Amino acid sequence: MLDQLKCLIEYQKIEDKRNQLMRSNEEGLRRTAELEKEFEYFEEQFLSKKEESDSAQEAHRTIERELEELRARLGRQKTRLGDVKTNKEYQASLKEIEETKKEVSKNEDSALELLDKIELLGKELAELEKDLAEKRSVLEEQKSVLQQESGALQTRLDRLENIRQQVRERVNPDLLKKTDFLFTKQAGIAVSSVENGVCNVCHMNIPPQKFIELQRDEDLMQCPHCHRFLYWPGHEGYCINVEDIDSI
Repeated sequence: MLDQLKCLIEYQKIEDKRNQLMRSNEEGLRRTAELEKEFEYFEEQFLSKKEESDSAQEAHRTIERELEELRARLGRQKTRLGDVKTNKEYQASLKEIEETKKEVSKNEDSALELLDKIELLGKELAELEKDLAEKRSVLEEQKSVLQQESGALQTRLDRLENIRQQVRERVNPDLLKKTDFLFTKQAGIAVSSVENGVCNVCHMNIPPQKFIELQRDEDLMQCPHCHRFLYWPGHEGYCINVEDIDSI
């Protein structure tokens, strides 16, 4: 059995597990971002509705101030009506009073419409605020779970990194350089098993003589097609216990 090949196989298994844990961690971060985005959407709906309600209330206050001024004007106009001297002045005063009454009536209608709108918006806001509070509670709970999972994953990644470095130290520097190059260029897979004369990664046949040599376990061999390091799982010594790595 080739000690260096066994190190490479172990290195590959560790890389596989490391990549799996990193993907899980990234998925947790992605899910957290999605949850926050969903909450922001509902929060924006609530704030938009609140802004609409605030605007309606401000508009109602403005109309109420205008109504107060119009009613005061109407009172002054009625008082002056008793002081007019001519019929022409009297008719003009009556016309002014009538115009002011129309303005008062129009503003009163607008005020009532706004009150109805404010009441409806108030009910909608109450429901939205309730939903928002529930969604905030769910968000915090889910984020807490995801953060705990992320922390546990990071702890496992840290432990795995320590083991990874130990394995790397056992590999010949030149061989390690080639292996790292393959990890970079070959989608994170630098080592492949061969079964029935076929590379299990690129699924190409290796020459029969090469397969015989691989089974003899005399030298390091690379796939003639994908250039990954090859091993034959028929050698028990190369059967790395994946469960030990999974338990990290």
